[in-house]
Amino acid sequence: MRTWMLAGGIAIIGAQTLETAALVNLGSSPYLIPRISWLALIIGGTTFGFGMSLASGCVNRALVRTGAGSLKSLITIIVIGIFAAMTASGILKPLNDYLSDFGDSVTLMAPGFDRFFAIFPGIDGILVRWVFTLIFGGGLIWISIKDKWFRASKDQLFGGLIIGLTIPAAWLAVNFLNDRDSAVANYDALNFIAPLGQSLSAALVSGYPVAIFGIFALLGVPIGSFLCAAFTQNLSLETFSNPSDLPHNVIGGALMGFGGTLSIGCTFGQGLSGLSTLSVGSMLVITAIWFGCIWGIRYFENGSVIQGLLASLPKRRR
Repeated sequence: MRTWMLAGGIAIIGAQTLETAALVNLGSSPYLIPRISWLALIIGGTTFGFGMSLASGCVNRALVRTGAGSLKSLITIIVIGIFAAMTASGILKPLNDYLSDFGDSVTLMAPGFDRFFAIFPGIDGILVRWVFTLIFGGGLIWISIKDKWFRASKDQLFGGLIIGLTIPAAWLAVNFLNDRDSAVANYDALNFIAPLGQSLSAALVSGYPVAIFGIFALLGVPIGSFLCAAFTQNLSLETFSNPSDLPHNVIGGALMGFGGTLSIGCTFGQGLSGLSTLSVGSMLVITAIWFGCIWGIRYFENGSVIQGLLASLPKRRR
């Protein structure tokens, strides 16, 4: 968790630095659209988080484990892709559209925390941006490194640093592709759900370079994982260890494919790419994913979905 927080803090500071220097335009990203489909984001995030718990990790972790030799993670990835495609343009699309349009959604004056104050005259937008950047980005970094154990773990520190830097690097890459092709419709950084559900068809039909970028990002993670596992002699074939493993991974993958598409991102898409834009919607999705993860853990502890939900809710003090 501290590694993710370190990566998130670095992603925020890196992305906001690039936008301040006018090297990228985060305002064109899907995370900063004024219209917030609040119900879809909450249900999608919660569903994704619950699926994470069932499948022992998110999309990115499944890709990493696949590269290191996990067959059960490969099956999870396949199921995620199928349900993401079904939700984006298949049999589940009507449900996706209904939840996204429920209650006419909510239109925000400013979809980013830092951008709200820009609507008032006489307020320096760049100053406000950096106040929020330091609050969120600096706060996440401080929470992660204040722990003595975490500071002593060089692998965790290095991993969080590199993962965090991939986000501003991806914004730069996509901005470059966007400048070369004005027909690009989707301006996004790293998102592992979207390529699984949409980017392949977009690349084949229209040749959008951003879609191709997403596909190569999907391929890069298991390749990097394989190289790391081979270098450290940790390559091993992993299969299902007990009868409950298969249904948990399949159902978890289905929930992640549906939920991630509904919430327009995963722990990497909304959780790091979206977070780096200081998006209100991304903060909502991250909160929903956290709750879904807790619900999934409580489900395993209580053996019941309903009892797990009740155990996840705050207890009233007597």
